[in-house]
Amino acid sequence: MFLLFKELVLPFILVSLLSAGVITTINIDFFFLENNLSERSLTELFQQLLLLASIAIFIWSSIKVEESRTLFVLVAGFFGCMFLRELDYYFDMIVHGFWLYPTLLLASLVITYSIKNNKHLISSVRSFSQTNAYFNILVGLVIIMIFSRLFGSGTLWKEVMNDDYHHIYKTIIQEGLELFGYVFVFIGSFHQLRNVKNNHQLESNYLPLTS
Repeated sequence: MFLLFKELVLPFILVSLLSAGVITTINIDFFFLENNLSERSLTELFQQLLLLASIAIFIWSSIKVEESRTLFVLVAGFFGCMFLRELDYYFDMIVHGFWLYPTLLLASLVITYSIKNNKHLISSVRSFSQTNAYFNILVGLVIIMIFSRLFGSGTLWKEVMNDDYHHIYKTIIQEGLELFGYVFVFIGSFHQLRNVKNNHQLESNYLPLTS
């Protein structure tokens, strides 16, 4: 029974709590901090922290798993580009749109590395695509990059609400969905962390004893 609870019920509870945390964060920003979910809101901060944690996990994975290093560097680089984009408010203090330059530099470095070290890339992609890590990250990216943009479209809500429309509605929906998506990205990254740890534990159990 405990195994059944651990494998089926506990994940549901944890994801539900994280989902409730998204709503709580939105409420704190809007009703208590009254920041209208600006670029310096708690919502934006949690988005950045979840993304930063995911980057750290895949960098760590690239160090631990030599065969899949190129793939994990690519994933970490992709998340790194997303992270730099999330910091556009601070980069705009230098020059408007300055976030694009470090992002292009990072993307160029990661792509160049992957081209030069592509020996196990295809096999790594096939293995990774069959993991819970990939599935959760995929769901998270779809929510962040597609669903939040479509469902949080100002045009949609203007047509639905007519004269009752306010821009803050669009912001709340879009930023809330983005944070929800980043939760799934982090869940996927956490699965990746567990996978690497479990694989290393199995390998250590099979190491030959030395006298």
